[in-house]
Amino acid sequence: METKFVRNRTQTAPFCPCGKSNKDGKFAPSKENPEQGFCHSCAKFFDCSEKIPFTPNLIPPKPIDYHPIEFVKKSSKNENNNLIKFLKSKFDSDSVDEKVNLLKVGSAKHWTGATVFWQIDNLQRVRYGKVMLYDPETGKRVKEPFNHFTNIHTILKMKDFNHKQCLFGSHLLPGNKKPIALVESEKTAIVMSIVDESYLWLATGGKGNFNYEFLEPIKGKKIMAFPDAGEAFWTEVSVRLNDMGFNITISKVLDGKPKGYDLADAVLDELEAKVSENHFAEKRAITTINGNSENQLVTNSIDKVGNSDNLKVVLEYAIFPDDVLKDLAKKIIPEQDSVEESIMIRKLIEIEKLDAIQSKDLLNIMRLKNIIDVTGLGRYFLNDSTPY
Repeated sequence: METKFVRNRTQTAPFCPCGKSNKDGKFAPSKENPEQGFCHSCAKFFDCSEKIPFTPNLIPPKPIDYHPIEFVKKSSKNENNNLIKFLKSKFDSDSVDEKVNLLKVGSAKHWTGATVFWQIDNLQRVRYGKVMLYDPETGKRVKEPFNHFTNIHTILKMKDFNHKQCLFGSHLLPGNKKPIALVESEKTAIVMSIVDESYLWLATGGKGNFNYEFLEPIKGKKIMAFPDAGEAFWTEVSVRLNDMGFNITISKVLDGKPKGYDLADAVLDELEAKVSENHFAEKRAITTINGNSENQLVTNSIDKVGNSDNLKVVLEYAIFPDDVLKDLAKKIIPEQDSVEESIMIRKLIEIEKLDAIQSKDLLNIMRLKNIIDVTGLGRYFLNDSTPY
C-alpha cells in the first residue's frame, strides 16, 4: 500500500526524529501515523510511536570548514593521473583536458596516479576533496589489496576539519541554463560531460547522497537522474522529493543491466564494441536522449547497427541538433494546436521508424530542450506556437 504523507510538515513535526529542525520540511510525517515518516536529510524512515521525551539540541552547530582554493590549483598537474590517462585512451585528449579543468579534477601524491574529486559548492567554496585511485588500463577503481579511498583532510591530518559535502560539479550551477543530469559517480559525470554537452552533469558521490540536503541547490531545476543498475533507492526517494517541489525524472536506461552498472559503463562498452568493428572515426561524440522508460545514446560517427536491444537501436541515430528536433516537432504537431501523446508516437513510428519506447524518449528530449510542452490534460504543443 502506498504511504501518504501530510502536507503541512513543519506544523505537524517541528523537529525530525534525528534532532534537526524541520523548518524546511525535510521530515515528512505519515498521514496515518504522524509519528512515523521519512527524513530526506537522513535518507531513512523513523517510527517514533513509542513516546520518548525529546529535548532539542541547543548547542549551536560547529561552523563548516573549507579548504583554500589554492589546494585545487596545486592539484591541477595531471600528467601522471591514472584516471585521466584512461580517459585519454578512449576520448579526444583535448576534450578530456577541457572537462577535467572545468570540473576541477586534480591529482594527489598520496598514491601514485591518484585522482582528487573536488567538491566545490555554488558559492565557489571548496568543501571536500575525495581521493581515489584508478587502474590506468581498465579505468576501474583499485580496491586490492585494500580500497584506495581517502580524502584531503585525512591525508593532511586535519583532525578537527568539519566538512559538509555537496554535489560534484556544483560550482558550475551559477549561470547554468542546461537541464541537470544526475549520476552517482564522479567518473561517470566526467565521461558524460565529454560525450554529451546538452546537460550539466553532476554527481552525488554516493547512492545515499540522493537526498533533500544534497539536492536542495538544484531544487526547481529540470533534473534527469541516472541511478546505477539494480538500485531502487533513487526511484523511491524521487517520489517524495517531487512532492516537495523537485522536478526529477528517473531514467530506466540501465534496467536489466548487472547491479552496479552505470552510464559510463554503457558508453565505454559501446565505444569498445564499435572500435573493435572499426566503426568509429577519430573523434567520438555521444549524446543522451532521455525519457521515462529508456535512454538513447547516439553517436554521429558510426554506421547503422542491428536491432539487438534498445540500447543499440538508439545508436542508429545521429546527434539531434535543436533545429532538427524543431523541424521534426512541426511534422507531428500542427502550429497553434495541441495533440495527444498517442497520436505523436504513431507519427514518429511512421516518420522515423522508431518503436513506441524510442518515440516516447524523443518526446521527452524535446520537452527538456523546451521545443514542446504538455498541458495539464496531457496534450502536447509547440513552445513557440501555443494553442492559446
